[in-house]
Amino acid sequence: MKKNIRENKYFRWGLTAFVVIAVALICNQIMSNWNTVSDFAGVVVGALRPIIMGLIIAYVLNPLMKVYEKYIFIKLFGKLFKNKSTLVKKLSRGFAVALAIITALAIVSGLMLLIIPELLENINKLITSLPGYVDNMINSLRELAKEYPELVTPVVDYFNEASQDLIAWVSDGVLPNANNFIKELSMGIYGTFRAILDLVIGVIVAIYILGSKEKYSAGARKLTYVIFKKENAKKVIALAGYTDDHFGGFLAGKILDSAIIGVLSFIVFTIFNIPYALLVSVFVGVTNVIPFFGPFLGAVPAGLLILLVNPWKALIFLILILAIQQLDGNVIGPKILGEKMGLDSFAVIFSILIFGGLFGIAGMIVGVPVFATVFGIVNAICDKKLAKKNLPTNLDAYEKGKIVEEVAKKEATEE
Repeated sequence: MKKNIRENKYFRWGLTAFVVIAVALICNQIMSNWNTVSDFAGVVVGALRPIIMGLIIAYVLNPLMKVYEKYIFIKLFGKLFKNKSTLVKKLSRGFAVALAIITALAIVSGLMLLIIPELLENINKLITSLPGYVDNMINSLRELAKEYPELVTPVVDYFNEASQDLIAWVSDGVLPNANNFIKELSMGIYGTFRAILDLVIGVIVAIYILGSKEKYSAGARKLTYVIFKKENAKKVIALAGYTDDHFGGFLAGKILDSAIIGVLSFIVFTIFNIPYALLVSVFVGVTNVIPFFGPFLGAVPAGLLILLVNPWKALIFLILILAIQQLDGNVIGPKILGEKMGLDSFAVIFSILIFGGLFGIAGMIVGVPVFATVFGIVNAICDKKLAKKNLPTNLDAYEKGKIVEEVAKKEATEE
């Protein structure tokens, strides 16, 4: 019987070569027209931005919606409409989605009402007091100059040079580009309105997704079985569940951890009468979302701000922030996040630097859970292959000389 053409090895080789050449040509075209491709990708992402925001909102609110649905509305409507399971499910889901959205809006609005007026007051106070802080600094420099006159000449020379540079920057850089500044300001206002519109559409998209998430999940699983073989489809679905558990669990835990740190910082800073306690606490809490580097990113500008007011308070602030971060790193963080990441310090720094360099602040936030998820998947694949080779999977067994002993013991046991 004549073999099917798809089973012919020469056909497979030719097909492989064709695919490789085609991919190489496509990549070459993309790199040759990178600006055009980049602009097109930006347009596509801009058009999909409301959908992406809706997916993110739905993903964040899904755990809260499930709690409302399971523990409140199913029990409530189950008693009101007995023997009508379909009606109970529809009502429970609708009310759970609505309450989750209302809860999120209430939390955001409440935080804004509590924080923004205080922040504005602190900022106005800072602007009003800034000339006084500058005068104090100048007086301190004058006193220093009297005690150490040999420092006056280089300082004056540096000040004169900086003044000339500032004048040149204003005359050559700022004034000629005033029209561009106005244009950028207009684009910024337009961007703000566009972001608000995208957010509103995103909330609507999230409502639809949360309301029919089982249908969309089932559709995704169906498509997975269409694209992949049965066994591979099961692996892809299991991989998606693993990714959701690690990625979503880390982000939710980190947000909760940062909120706790922000509140704790405000309480401690208020007790020690640190200037601008609320403003500084917001800095610390928000930047704490970024693993490892976040506390330093928040502490540096906050410390400089306090230094202008009171150097002694700035020193106390640094001591307090170190104590709070030690408490977070050794007690609060591990209690909330557990061992979900499974990464050592070097891996955390590596992932933050790589993803931060590629995607900025957003990359620094999601870099650790993404890297940890990929690391966990690769580690699971390696363990599976080692098990097939009858080799140990624990890392300690691969210290120098140990692996030979482990293999010898296993072979002796099998014999």
